[in-house]
Amino acid sequence: MSATRIAIDETELEADGVVALLTHAVGTEDRDRLDVALLPYRTGSAALAVARSSRLPVGVIGYSAAPDRITLLHLATDPHYRQSGIGTALIHWVHARHPSIPLVAETDADAVRFYEKTGFTGTSLGEKYPGVERFLVRRPPARCSPRR
Repeated sequence: MSATRIAIDETELEADGVVALLTHAVGTEDRDRLDVALLPYRTGSAALAVARSSRLPVGVIGYSAAPDRITLLHLATDPHYRQSGIGTALIHWVHARHPSIPLVAETDADAVRFYEKTGFTGTSLGEKYPGVERFLVRRPPARCSPRR
C-alpha cells in the first residue's frame, strides 16, 4: 500500500477513536487489561499523539519521556491503513520532538523487523512470558548535522 497523507498532533485519551486504536496495541478488548494499559495516559505520566487521514484517526503512539530516554509504550495503526507508513511517521514525529534522546520500546518478535527498518536495533530479553520472546529495541539520538 502507498503512503497515506496524514496529520499528526498531540491528543487526549478521550478523543474520538483513540481508545479503539489502542486496543490494537494492547492486543485485547478486555476492559481490565485495557484500563491498566491506559493508566499512564489518564494520570498524565505519558503522552499520546494521533495520526489522522481526512480527520479520521488512523494511528496512535503513546510514550513517556525521561531525561535519558523516550519510552514508546504503544503504537497502533488501524488495520485498514497498515503498511502505509503511518507507524513510521508516528515514530519520526516523536523523535523530532526529542532528537537528542534515544527512543526505546519493548516488543515481540513479529514487530522487531518493523522497528529495525525504522532505525532501531533489537536485543532479545528472552522468554519473558511462557512461550513468548520479547525484545528491547533502541533508536539512538537523531544525528544533528553541524551548522555551516
